Amino acid sequence: MPKLVELARLLNAKLLGQPNAEVTRARPFELASEGDVTLALDTAYVARVSESRATAIIVANPIEGASQHLLVARDPKLAFARAIELLHRVQYEPLGVSADLVAGTGTVLGAQLSVHPRVTIGRDVVIGDRVTMHPGVVIGDRCKIGDDTVIQANVTIYRECTIGKRVIIHAGAVIGADGFGFVPDEEGRQVKLLQLGSVRIEDDCEIGANSAVDRGGFGETVLRRGVKLDNLVQVGHNCDIGENTVVAALAGFSGGTRVGRGCVIAGQVGTNQHMTIGDGATLTGRTAVTKNVRPGAIMAGMPAQDYNAWRRSQVLYSRLPRMADRLRRLEKIVEALTRSSATSAD
Repeated sequence: MPKLVELARLLNAKLLGQPNAEVTRARPFELASEGDVTLALDTAYVARVSESRATAIIVANPIEGASQHLLVARDPKLAFARAIELLHRVQYEPLGVSADLVAGTGTVLGAQLSVHPRVTIGRDVVIGDRVTMHPGVVIGDRCKIGDDTVIQANVTIYRECTIGKRVIIHAGAVIGADGFGFVPDEEGRQVKLLQLGSVRIEDDCEIGANSAVDRGGFGETVLRRGVKLDNLVQVGHNCDIGENTVVAALAGFSGGTRVGRGCVIAGQVGTNQHMTIGDGATLTGRTAVTKNVRPGAIMAGMPAQDYNAWRRSQVLYSRLPRMADRLRRLEKIVEALTRSSATSAD
């Protein structure tokens, strides 16, 4: 069990309390008890610190009179995330390779693997060390999978895709399916544009359940280092998602979209083809991107506009029924005055 002085050092936090006190797990505020470290992030929880039975509480500022040990951190939520990892991380133990693995010719398997039953690997595939593949995983020909990557059940990775190190791909995701490209012929029938490119997912990315990352038409679709996709995200062909960008569920990027570094893309965001979203931009839920977004912008609405302008427009929109009523009343007054004026003139 780690002592608080050790935990404070690892979290880069200031300890207010006994250095030799011990914690064994991280738990939410409502459930925390003796031996736990928890988080008091907003004012409502800070006001209830005296009620907590936790051994230690991560906070942003010292709390006068608190009986618990406090870990004061510049970013309490980040500190709590790291505490969870430190206290609950499971040490990797290789399970070996299932006897029913199907692997094509020329495939190279790394060391210390955990390959569950019913995994199928194509030809000339390179699998790194300490890779975990759960049941139902299918990996196409000439793929490369980096060290310490975890591929959950029923993931399909099409041919010639490259997956980096320490990547997590959740159940049901599809990597490298054909991009959506068709051209109507003279009779209106849709002719498929063959998708000849590939997908490259760099180190430390995470792909949510049932998400899809399509292969490039000719070049690559790229998820750069540290990208995190939620469940049910669609990344179209030839998209390029920048480092450490996070994307919430049900977002979709049309082909050729470029997303910068460190962007925050909320749920149900959608883009037109070939849009560019600058570094550090934030797109709030259901934003429809129909033109390029400048770096650092906060955008909202359909179509996308500056967030503050969108908020003002929403306030005005909510007032439209009352404004319409007032307008009708004014029209009646004007009409009555016009009739009265015409009568007087006669």
